[in-house]
Amino acid sequence: MKLSVIVPMYNVAAYVDRCLQSLQAQTLKDLEVILVDDGCTDETPQIAARYAEADPEHFRLIHKANGGLSDARNAGLPLAQGQYVAFLDSDDWIEPDCYEKMVRALEEQGGDVCLADLECWYPDDAQRCHVMKGLSSWPAASRNRQAFLSPLFAWNKVYDRRFFFAGQLRYPVGSWYEDIPVSTLIFARSRQIVYVPDCLFHYRQRSGSIMANTSDPRLGQIFDIMALLRQEFEDAGLAEAYHDELEYLHVEHLCLYGMFRFIRSDSWKTYYRRARDVMAVCYPGWKKNPYLRNLSARNRFFLKWYNPLTAGLFNRKIR
Repeated sequence: MKLSVIVPMYNVAAYVDRCLQSLQAQTLKDLEVILVDDGCTDETPQIAARYAEADPEHFRLIHKANGGLSDARNAGLPLAQGQYVAFLDSDDWIEPDCYEKMVRALEEQGGDVCLADLECWYPDDAQRCHVMKGLSSWPAASRNRQAFLSPLFAWNKVYDRRFFFAGQLRYPVGSWYEDIPVSTLIFARSRQIVYVPDCLFHYRQRSGSIMANTSDPRLGQIFDIMALLRQEFEDAGLAEAYHDELEYLHVEHLCLYGMFRFIRSDSWKTYYRRARDVMAVCYPGWKKNPYLRNLSARNRFFLKWYNPLTAGLFNRKIR
């Protein structure tokens, strides 16, 4: 089997058909699709069952108690027979030649992981839809380091199976932001990272999605994930080698884009203090990080001037 695609599903009856149709239409035929029913309470399993019954050679449906996105991904991994592994969120969809292009690139270039571009798709506002590069254009000393500066989503990538089997990587269960510690370790351990500069993935933006939610207390789980990230890189002996990249990720997720989300929460003061304390202890020289020069003037201005005295002004504007 060339490729295994794991699709976690939880109450996506309104969207999953389009996802599965796009998998059914793949020009790469040497693949299996493992559909993981994560304790759905709507019609999602029945829709998925139609694909598994009509095409058992390519679609397989398993059922489990609800455990969240990471738990569903992890449940599918032991069943994966492919030389390569991919994940796809069940409310997104892909281009017909998506996996053929990515697997071919991996084989032709001897890659361990392949990245591709994605479209952020807003169903009610076509003007907002935009393409996000799968590999950052910011200058870096190597493609491995460049990948740290890129979208860390699990699903716009194809991986050599060794990361999940020989390397025994699994997604942290019960937490948001689960992609961060896994994607970064894969980047650091890759001998060759391959990039397909085509928009192959369509990322549906939903108001009820995890990334759009600013009121859930799990928003603060980013601090646990970043602590896990630091510990994993320390344990792997990679923390010093990737200091600048890890430091930048902390700035991005705690002080910049993460702070934009914190500001929209009623607990923003608590999140601000936690972010300030983490940076002071773990990365006290973060303001000199070499990657910050690549940020827009607006974002650099925010990083420089956002503090308890100016928060009222910034908060009103961002909210």
